[in-house]
Parts: sequence; C-alpha cells; structure tokens
Amino acid sequence: MITSREVKLEEIEKEAKYYYNNGYRFVTETCLEEESKFRIIYTFEKGYQLYSFHVYISPTEEVPSISKIYFAALPVENEIHEMFGVKFKNLVLDFQGLLFLGEYAPISPQASIEIMRRSKGDKNE
Repeated sequence: MITSREVKLEEIEKEAKYYYNNGYRFVTETCLEEESKFRIIYTFEKGYQLYSFHVYISPTEEVPSISKIYFAALPVENEIHEMFGVKFKNLVLDFQGLLFLGEYAPISPQASIEIMRRSKGDKNE
C-alpha cells in the first residue's frame, strides 16, 4: 500500500525539489475528482519503494508545475489540464489543452465539474 501525505498548494515545488535533490525518480501525477474539488497525487520512487504526497485544489486554483524540476511531469500535467481542466502555472511546454484532444473536443471530459466550455471553432480557453 502507498501512503500519501497532504501538503499545501504553495509547498508543491519545495516537496518536488526535495525528492529530486535526494535522488528520487518521478513516477507520475494522478488527478482525482472528490466532492467538487480535485486531489492531485505526486508519486516518486527510490530503492523500489513508492512515496507520495497530494494536494487538494478547487477547480479555479492554479497549480505550480513541477516540469522545471522533473521534465517527465510535462505530459502528465498537460494531460491533467486537458482531461480535468486543472490549470498549471509555469509549464515548461503548455499544449493549451491540445495534447490529446482535437480543437473541437469537449473541455475537461473527465471532470463532472464543468470548468469551461469551448465554442465550436474557438481554440482559446
């Protein structure tokens, strides 16, 4: 079983830097919708052991990207943005919601919370 400890939004980068500086491998980020908020779980590995921390955010909050610390977080954070509508600040490369979905696809199809709706032909969110 993997245990996860909760951190504050402003502590995400500090936590990721701790794992990076101590030789942990970035495994993934996971987004879960829980009672009109999102939980983002960050998972790392060292010595065949998994370690996680998580943060709860409202649908309108922006999350600091860890892609400058762990470049491998780049596709995961873009996917979370695309599938759930969660916004990440300072992504190394922001696909603007078009990593997997086409420009006419629904916005945040995995979230039951409607973040925003795109009009047909509107490429901007």
